[in-house]
Amino acid sequence: MITETASRANFIGGSEANMIYMGYDTKTFKQWWQTKIEGIDEESPHNLHMAVGTILERDVLDLHESIHGTTGERDGCSIKGIARANTDYVTNDKVSDVKVSTKAQEWHKKGKVPIQYRRQLIHYCYVLNMSQASIIAYQSSEELLNNPFIDLSENDLYEIEVEIKESDIKKHQQIIEYLELCKENGLYPQEG
Repeated sequence: MITETASRANFIGGSEANMIYMGYDTKTFKQWWQTKIEGIDEESPHNLHMAVGTILERDVLDLHESIHGTTGERDGCSIKGIARANTDYVTNDKVSDVKVSTKAQEWHKKGKVPIQYRRQLIHYCYVLNMSQASIIAYQSSEELLNNPFIDLSENDLYEIEVEIKESDIKKHQQIIEYLELCKENGLYPQEG
């Protein structure tokens, strides 16, 4: 959730973190970067799964807190240069993102989340100067997609710890700082 009035186009947010790892010569990156240079807010694509995830975020965190006896900061916003972190959940030592997905149980069994979510957490760790991260995932179902207001079950809630190394954050920082320089000068980034 964007809690600041400044344009999204002025920043690289967590949901965009995967973009910065693309080849700079790809059509997708060029289109995305053009919005950053021109300062045009790009509409985020939405689908049923994303909408249900947004609706359930508070309930998932309520369930997580009741199970673990914790309380964290919700819906935070932090900025570090061009990097922006609109976080779902932060405790003293960890940043977590909430995902409602039909793959939650699978991620938990594998102990691994999709690369774009890992990169989102690296982005958050960079902005917040943290090194611990997790995905708080809730297993979605057809029933839940059709009625996101049913009671949630603790049996469908998983927390997947995501290892974030100092080298991951350093690499991310280098990319962000380079892109910030490019944006300030109205340039397209160059490979290598």
